[in-house]
Amino acid sequence: MPRYSDNIYTAVGFRSSEPDGSLKIIEIFGLPGQRIKNEQVVVTSKTQSFFDNLIVRKLFRQSYRIKNCDFKSLKIWLYDTEVNNKDRGYAIPEIDNRDLVIPSNVPYSNLKQIYVLDNNLKGDEYQEWRSIAEELFAPLFSGFLAPPEAPEIIAENPLFKAVGSFFEPLDPYGKMKQNLLFNSLIIQID
Repeated sequence: MPRYSDNIYTAVGFRSSEPDGSLKIIEIFGLPGQRIKNEQVVVTSKTQSFFDNLIVRKLFRQSYRIKNCDFKSLKIWLYDTEVNNKDRGYAIPEIDNRDLVIPSNVPYSNLKQIYVLDNNLKGDEYQEWRSIAEELFAPLFSGFLAPPEAPEIIAENPLFKAVGSFFEPLDPYGKMKQNLLFNSLIIQID
């Protein structure tokens, strides 16, 4: 397995097309990138589409539906809890016991938890913020259910390959979900 620091990571910003929603910007940090000829780092269109469909669009839609959701922008870091920070290849915010932890409510999801950074609210304001955050972010877990991998002996069978390619349109991100570089998200609400 390659070290994370050997890879190139970048950030991508997404802007809402929904004119009436309060959530306007989502930035995702830690996306795997590629260096192109002029030394610029880019994200492949399939990777960008993966995050746009499984995270960004869901959050823009969901935030519009939640009463009292006044979040303006989100910063989201992809986070693998099993990798040391020095081996990660990009910086993440520090997590502490004041942050909200939302555990997965979906068995077998490859996304295990979401950490929402502390906002320093107290009492009723905190309870409302927490309720909105849980309602907004919990639906993300269902998007990270990966189709089961076939045993290697079966996967190499030409018949299985043909059948597998037939079903690929049902979940075009199936392979990406099986090979995630993260198991958690860290989210900062602005």
